[in-house]
Amino acid sequence: MDFNTTIVREIKDTPAMCHCATLVQNRHGQLICIWYEGAYETSSDTVLNISYKDADNPEWEAPRSLFNFPDVPLGNPVLFTFDGAKIFLVFSLLIRESWKDSILCISTSEDGGREWSQPAILLAKKGFMAKTQPLRLQSGRIVIPIYQEEEICPYVLILDEMEDLQNQKLVAETMARGIAIQPAVTELEPDKLLMLCRTSRAKIWASLSYNGGFSWSILSPTLIANPNSAIDLITACTGELILAFNNSESNRNSLSVSLSTDKGKSWSFLRDIESGEGEYAYPCLIEDN
Repeated sequence: MDFNTTIVREIKDTPAMCHCATLVQNRHGQLICIWYEGAYETSSDTVLNISYKDADNPEWEAPRSLFNFPDVPLGNPVLFTFDGAKIFLVFSLLIRESWKDSILCISTSEDGGREWSQPAILLAKKGFMAKTQPLRLQSGRIVIPIYQEEEICPYVLILDEMEDLQNQKLVAETMARGIAIQPAVTELEPDKLLMLCRTSRAKIWASLSYNGGFSWSILSPTLIANPNSAIDLITACTGELILAFNNSESNRNSLSVSLSTDKGKSWSFLRDIESGEGEYAYPCLIEDN
């Protein structure tokens, strides 16, 4: 595997933080990146910024502010699309300066990501956050991986359609309370799902669902290192699983990817994308066109 990297946003003075970048490709082949930016996590000055990159342009456009609500902290944006036409953005809006007081909101764009609807509430319960992209199952149902910040517990939100928010189902892997957050989910075969989670136990933990996410096996540790940092997981069109993670039990100084050709039973072809001083963390994976 060969890699090349580009910088979307570089800061050297203020604000002090750019975090939790998320990526999507619209129907025109243009890449869209959104992240939150501010003095520190949960600070009242945090905003969501957005940038764009055309397929034939090596440089990203200058960032602009997408959502900026005075004195209201924002966090953890997640971009996704199922057809390239309608793009969804899920993010956290904080009632106070604490992730435990976050509310999941949703906004949409139907013009390739230039104009966005006014945010609406996705889930009317406090403390829930997102990190990884939802997926549409072969059955047609939509599974949105989320987690509860106060419980420290992975959940999924199951919908028949994104427009049918009134009939959502909220399902947790309750045996993982206090251990795992930020689940990444992919479909191995019809209604058989694999969930991998960030944990405080130095390893990525895994769970399986055999009914489209309505119940889960008890989370258990894998052999894959995790320094209590975010991961991402997708299934490529060729069938391999691709995992992005920090290959360490204690630090985020390098970002790696690995492949599985046996539906997550084993992982190989480990490659480092970036390493050095500072943190290379919170990856977002997509397969472009």
